[in-house]
Amino acid sequence: MVTRNYFKRVLGILAASAVLISLAYAEDQSPKVAVMPFVIHSQKDQTAIQKSVEELLTRQIAAEGMRVVDPAEVHKNLRAGEAVQTEEEARAVGRKVQADFVVLGSFNVIGTSNSLDAKLVDVSGRKKTENLFAEEKGIENPAGAAIRIVQQIAVNVMAKALIADIKVRGNDRIEADAIKSVLKSKKGEILRPDDLREDIRSIYKMGYFENVDAEVSDSPAGKVLTFVVQENPTIQEVKIAGNKKIKEKDILAAIGVKPYTILQQNVVSDDVQKIVKLYQQKGYFGADITSSVTFPKDPRRAVVTFNIKENNKIWIKKITFRGNQHMSARTLRGVMQTKQKMFLISLVSERGILQKEVLDTDVDRLTVMYHDEGYMDAKVGIPEITKKDDGFYIEIPVEEGQRYKVTGVKVAGDLFDNNAKIEKGLDSKPKDYFSREKVRHDMDYLSKTYMDKGFAHAEVSPLITRNPDDKTSDITYEAKKNEEVHIGRIFITGNTKTRDNVIRRELKIYEGDLYSSSKIEASLGRLKKLDYFEDVEIVPVETEQPGIMNLHVKVKEKLTGSISLGGGYSSDDGLFTSAQIMQRNLFGKGESVSVRAYLGQAAQRYIFSFTEPWMFGYPVAGGLDVYNWLRDYDQFTEESVGFRLRVGKPFGLHSRVFAYYTFEQDRVSDVSSDASSYIVSQADLGWTTLSSITVGAERDTTDHPFLPTRGTINTVTAEYSSPYFGSESNFLRAEFHSGAYFPLGVWKFIGFVKGEVGIIDHLDDSSDLPIYERYFLGGINNLRGWQWGDVGPRDSDGDIIGGEKYGVATAELLFPLYEKMGIRGVVFMDAGNAFRGSSSFDVTNFRTDAGAGVRWNSPFGPLRIEIGIPLDRQSGDDSYQWQFSAGAYF
Repeated sequence: MVTRNYFKRVLGILAASAVLISLAYAEDQSPKVAVMPFVIHSQKDQTAIQKSVEELLTRQIAAEGMRVVDPAEVHKNLRAGEAVQTEEEARAVGRKVQADFVVLGSFNVIGTSNSLDAKLVDVSGRKKTENLFAEEKGIENPAGAAIRIVQQIAVNVMAKALIADIKVRGNDRIEADAIKSVLKSKKGEILRPDDLREDIRSIYKMGYFENVDAEVSDSPAGKVLTFVVQENPTIQEVKIAGNKKIKEKDILAAIGVKPYTILQQNVVSDDVQKIVKLYQQKGYFGADITSSVTFPKDPRRAVVTFNIKENNKIWIKKITFRGNQHMSARTLRGVMQTKQKMFLISLVSERGILQKEVLDTDVDRLTVMYHDEGYMDAKVGIPEITKKDDGFYIEIPVEEGQRYKVTGVKVAGDLFDNNAKIEKGLDSKPKDYFSREKVRHDMDYLSKTYMDKGFAHAEVSPLITRNPDDKTSDITYEAKKNEEVHIGRIFITGNTKTRDNVIRRELKIYEGDLYSSSKIEASLGRLKKLDYFEDVEIVPVETEQPGIMNLHVKVKEKLTGSISLGGGYSSDDGLFTSAQIMQRNLFGKGESVSVRAYLGQAAQRYIFSFTEPWMFGYPVAGGLDVYNWLRDYDQFTEESVGFRLRVGKPFGLHSRVFAYYTFEQDRVSDVSSDASSYIVSQADLGWTTLSSITVGAERDTTDHPFLPTRGTINTVTAEYSSPYFGSESNFLRAEFHSGAYFPLGVWKFIGFVKGEVGIIDHLDDSSDLPIYERYFLGGINNLRGWQWGDVGPRDSDGDIIGGEKYGVATAELLFPLYEKMGIRGVVFMDAGNAFRGSSSFDVTNFRTDAGAGVRWNSPFGPLRIEIGIPLDRQSGDDSYQWQFSAGAYF
């Protein structure tokens, strides 16, 4: 097929060449034009201008494909010092120089414009004389006017060579307009052989045609130019053969060749390289990709096949460094994203795969690290990659140089009265090693310091003096305040639903305030935290008034209402379904309302909630919850009906204080026949009333709700239930929960530790504490080696009756299993127990377990699968416990 296409293209070029030869011959037979010296009406050097006009016209006439009489020949046949002014004189000179046409006229300078007034005289006298005119702005600049005059000459002299029409024939899928858009030849212009050659090349370059011919025919209006094309075959099918490690759909999505499009060999070749790159990204650097084009049924319908031989994956075996004396290879490898293969981990991640783009970026990371550690002259060279039978060996050359210390740090220029205090806030300190990262932090710190004082246009420039002799450096930050700026007006746009006051009340900066970058940043954070908008910007806008800057708050609304259905399985509640209707920005006023239902094998919950985030115009949230809860335990059922009045106030970006009043009716029913006497006594009480007040505080700085990598969670609460509030229960409960996530600095391991304690003091000795107020441990949320409620104090019959105090400690090691999918592995250890009120809190009696699991932040909701093994197994304990939790939303 390639041979056939080749010969077709050669034949097309020969046919086009014949057209070009005929055009060239026609060009040789084109009319001959003589240019007479023009009369110059100007106060400048008339001789120079006359020569310039004559040269311009002569050169441009030749460029338009017409023959032109040599100016020297023209001058020989003129009377010295006299210009040709009449048509008869022009014809006489034209006959002497054997010209077909003569051009004469004048160049005139009038004010700031110049013009060419010319005549085109037919020497034979058969055609009438044409008057020509062109004007150009700019004194004595005849070039533009000369070009337009020659264009008029060409139209009159070479009328038969004008392109009357351009046509395309033979195209099926490619529109004629698309072909015409790449042409140099245009309708109404002179047909030029050079342009036609370029047009044929341009059509071939489109890549859609295997043959291109050009035909030129005559018409009363001029030349008709027709491009005859033959399109490449159509792709009927695209096949992928030999792939196992990469799915066919992923390969087809990455390439440009598609069924029912025109075959383009350059696209096929490019796609081979795209597939090669796709395999290299997966570590298959030995993959061999070839392509073939066949025509099994119809020579106009192609089947493109990409043949893949994957071969084995090639891993990074070793990363070493050459020239590093002060930094260990382990430290340097820790900075890089490119990693050596690690057993097991590489099987479930991309660790150990060579990606050259990432490796190039690692060179910059290493350089930055050296500079941050004081090695100001350090250079990291191009990595040397060696491919061996067992994998890639990478060696990176390093020139460390000497380490520089800082001898002095100061701020100069426009200073504040508290400059000494400002300098103390700098990261760079005397006697520390020089760090470019600290310099960047210092510049940011100083810029914000100045901008927080109203100097929105403050400039901070670092002046670093390096002393190679003693390997020291001095840092001076030159600060320039520029003018003080106040906030003029604050505009809000894009809020089609949310009311202006809901947005304005979250701002920490107001009209008339001094400019403050930290207040603008805090305002932006508060608006984003509302989660009412897809995008939020606060853009400073300069005004014509000095020292005044407006703020433009741009928001893009998002849907804040939702209807969700869910289902799943929990080792605590069994199978469950759930539903929720929520609106987080009711009527654009920022209010939240929701109705939730949860139906499980062991629990049922119905909750209506309403929250007003700003009560009475103050940043204090208030809300109401009305609920009905039902839970089946092993030996009884608890039912609760009540409501809760909430109030809370956030402070900062991560903290809040809260309080709420709870009124609740509870009862114990469906007591099993083998239940303890204590549980039976609880059932005899019927419906009991709980009326309590709870106060608390919470701070959450974690960076993700389900897969955090850093941050802390701390919560403390105290609940008081008393007959003074109309409660039948009289107790004081206090609980404290604290957890912290932190990167361990080894690979992507994340550590997590959590501790929680709780105590409930029963203030009424005349009655027992309700069983549903007691602490029961076990399950996926604390002691994972036991089922829910299996850990706690027992009565004389061995039944667990719950404790009045408890403690739990947890340690986890988290690591990515498949990072792209959000799948994380966990290894854990739990310790804890619940105790009776009369018993001491004894950590030596904590029950312990250990285990492992998988967590996935799936598109269907969070999923946890964990297995816990008791480490201090007692009689009646299972040897292990599977813990499972999953949900789905759609």
